[in-house]
Amino acid sequence: MKSKKKILAVLSGFGILIMVLVLYAFKTDSSIDEGYVSQPPWENLQVLPKDISKDSLIHLMKNYAASLGVKCNYCHMPNQLDPKKLDFASDTKIEKKIARGMIKMTDEINETYFKPHFPDPKPKQVYVANCVLCHRGTANPKNYLSDMGLMYNTYESDESEKDKG
Repeated sequence: MKSKKKILAVLSGFGILIMVLVLYAFKTDSSIDEGYVSQPPWENLQVLPKDISKDSLIHLMKNYAASLGVKCNYCHMPNQLDPKKLDFASDTKIEKKIARGMIKMTDEINETYFKPHFPDPKPKQVYVANCVLCHRGTANPKNYLSDMGLMYNTYESDESEKDKG
């Protein structure tokens, strides 16, 4: 009888130990919330939202680079202290200034010509016109766009033929 009580006590002890371990496994780590550091303000953002998240900014920049078929150093200068890094805040390169103008242009095109035609509730931003629409993977689409007229069939309408005759 005493051996049954000992076995029951040992099994109960193991059961309690297992329950404690299982409950501990589901304990949340409070240091996760304590370790949060807010995004420091970005330096020299003039067109993009000042509160843009790091992930969103990186995604957007990668999209610009892919749309133009370039790398980050196309618009950003090397850092003077460490040339292996880029100085993202610098406005030295004209390409960065041109990019800002292009961002404004596509925002205005979307706001003026596309957003009014979206159903309500309208989104804050509509991205129909974007960099790749014209650039198609090339930094300077001038050569591509200069032949744009050859891509369209031209035709004479009946009205224009009557005007000639």
